[in-house]
Amino acid sequence: MSTVKTILSIMVIFILASCGTSTPAATQTPIPTNTPPPTATATATLAPVDIPMYKNAFDSITDLAASGITSNVDVSLTTEYFNYPSPGSALKVQGTMPGEPYTTLNVDISFNKLTGETSLDLSNKTFGISYFIPQGSPIDDVVIALSKGGIVVVIGGNMLGTGWVDQQWDLPKVYADASWGYSNGSVDQARDVIRHCESISIQGVRHASGTPAPAQASLYLDDLNWIGIDINHIPVDNTVDSLRKYAANQHFKIGLFDYYCRIIGCPGQPADPWYAYTIAQEGTIHGASFFPVLPDQDYNIFDYSAPEDAAYVQMYNFANGNSMTTVGYALGQWYTTVPQWIRDLAFPDETRALLLHSIEKDLRYTQGQHPIWILFNEAVQGYNGAIPHASNNPEVGLNNRQNTSPPASDCCYSPWSADINDSSLIKAAFIKAHEVDPGATLIFNGQSNEVEGWPVADYYYQFTSDLNAQGVPIDGVGFEMHNFITPDGRMKFWILSPSPDFEYVYMTLDEYLQKVDLNVKRYASQGLKVAFTEVDGFIKIDDIDLTTAAGRAEYDSRLQWQAKYYAGLLKIAMENDNIILYRMFEITEKYPDAEFILTPGYGNSGIFDKNYHPKPSYDAMLELLKNP
Repeated sequence: MSTVKTILSIMVIFILASCGTSTPAATQTPIPTNTPPPTATATATLAPVDIPMYKNAFDSITDLAASGITSNVDVSLTTEYFNYPSPGSALKVQGTMPGEPYTTLNVDISFNKLTGETSLDLSNKTFGISYFIPQGSPIDDVVIALSKGGIVVVIGGNMLGTGWVDQQWDLPKVYADASWGYSNGSVDQARDVIRHCESISIQGVRHASGTPAPAQASLYLDDLNWIGIDINHIPVDNTVDSLRKYAANQHFKIGLFDYYCRIIGCPGQPADPWYAYTIAQEGTIHGASFFPVLPDQDYNIFDYSAPEDAAYVQMYNFANGNSMTTVGYALGQWYTTVPQWIRDLAFPDETRALLLHSIEKDLRYTQGQHPIWILFNEAVQGYNGAIPHASNNPEVGLNNRQNTSPPASDCCYSPWSADINDSSLIKAAFIKAHEVDPGATLIFNGQSNEVEGWPVADYYYQFTSDLNAQGVPIDGVGFEMHNFITPDGRMKFWILSPSPDFEYVYMTLDEYLQKVDLNVKRYASQGLKVAFTEVDGFIKIDDIDLTTAAGRAEYDSRLQWQAKYYAGLLKIAMENDNIILYRMFEITEKYPDAEFILTPGYGNSGIFDKNYHPKPSYDAMLELLKNP
């Protein structure tokens, strides 16, 4: 163990005043390895070949030094402790730390040895690493130090404490704002280091509060990654396996639900480029919401330059730039959070005017792109799929204006219907949508409507069949399928009584899949399409200790049931020509599912883990598409 150089000690002191933003790190399998050809500068000097995406879970490395990974102490590969559920190996960094404050344990990475390139441009990249500081280790924080030709740039961490931490550094922001913690060069020199970084040092730091005596220290590292892409032109790689690649010749579109804040960023929630990459690499569909409509708007004007429209325009640009089909939700959230000013509109004339203006504005923007539009979402009330404490769980029928209390009964309130049988404005909306864009596919979407024999499901079938028979231009129905899988592989559903209490109903997975298939087929008999719009397969997670071998084995068992669920629905989609969409709602465990009030303790519905490694559900679907 050698004493850390004085300059590193000085640099770390400055880190404390400039900490970066930390969010869970992200990796992706597979990652394109092909790179664009070198481009010539004005002097005909070849620019360095950049590597826009990279991930390394240290599971395929046999010689660390040959791969450019060294340390100022001992570093080795270990399988005894890793960032579960990553593949199963990590770096173990261990040695004696001097007693002086601001000393470090380092893992140094040479980009030349690791990638074959002389340097790496980090000015446009998000850099990530997962780390674990064992209890009792004197390390207080993890930072990164970038270097080139003797100039060093140190970028702070967040002192997140013990346990596995998945951290990302937003290096484009650091580069633009000059917000590094310390550099021994000028601002221009520091930026040059970030743009032409030769090596990076991941450092476990001991702060001033450390015990003033040498101490044994250790640090584990996993899931090294970086990504720097133009999200509107994502480099999809069809030379590697993906759901998108193998579903290309299917009769339905496949893809993942996308939350716009994770694509373009929102206040307090930075964009996640790995999320955007996964959306495009794995599917050909993109979710879009509605253009907001404000009170007192002129219904003869369709202006898309208003500030409140900006996020939606960006998301449409994301879809168009990545050759994706838009799956849009017209009317937005007006089925759950209806503003009072909409409730106060005179019915039906003023309400109808607002409805048709909103429909036209939404569909005009995607006109000619052959989008799939959901005009009404969860528009049917009933005891199966209603929200707890709704007023007496009313009979099956359309959500309507009569359901005004209690205030939380938005599950059953709708401004568009006078009562449970009034479909006049719904018909008008479908007619208007078809008039605006005859090439759009128009869907009537719902929850708890996929199982033949359920009252809500039977209502949806009869309602859409009747509209179709009347000549209303409706193309089909959407099944949301937000479902829950018990530890023993049964499907768990809720049935609500006319009181605040509710009970669960169970069904075997095979029976569930059989009933979904029968339901799909009866829509086909009426010439109607079916879209799997929001597929979720939640599993119970609150009773498992993933730090134990027994807990991991039980979790793996539950993941297998989850895989059978996703693959079973995919098989139905592949075998029924009237299915037009298979869209999974959650993507990754990186963003924990919001606890569902009716099924507490369930989560992890995504097909990728928190670092974007495929889960068994992904593998099962990929295998089915490759070998139908």
